[in-house]
Amino acid sequence: MLITRRAFLLSAATAAFGLTACRKQEVSWSAAADDSLDYLAREGADGDGAILTGDAWAPREDFIQLQLCGASIPGQNIESVSEKDGTLTVTLEVQDGPQTMDLLLTEWRLTPEGDAKASSIERVMIDYGGGEVREAERAE
Repeated sequence: MLITRRAFLLSAATAAFGLTACRKQEVSWSAAADDSLDYLAREGADGDGAILTGDAWAPREDFIQLQLCGASIPGQNIESVSEKDGTLTVTLEVQDGPQTMDLLLTEWRLTPEGDAKASSIERVMIDYGGGEVREAERAE
């Protein structure tokens, strides 16, 4: 009975370690507004480009460029950015109070912390608060 119990405990410990090792950890990213980045655009059939007027993202060599569309006052602010299984989740600060009616595009540089790679991102989800989460359009 002792051998069977040891074998069981060893199997359980090995399985728990395997599950922990296989599960990807959530990775933190930093976010900084960057006015030096060009607006994201889409190439048309005739070869001309058109600026994307909504929320969109594009992979860059060492970072992800995120374009947010919102009122100029108070402006869009990022509360947090995290990655899990190739999905980047951007949580915006919830805006309370009056907003202007104009639209402003702001460019953000999302940079992975630690060993994470920007090239591993397959999609970007934006959490606007209040249960509203949408996938941002990918631009190249």
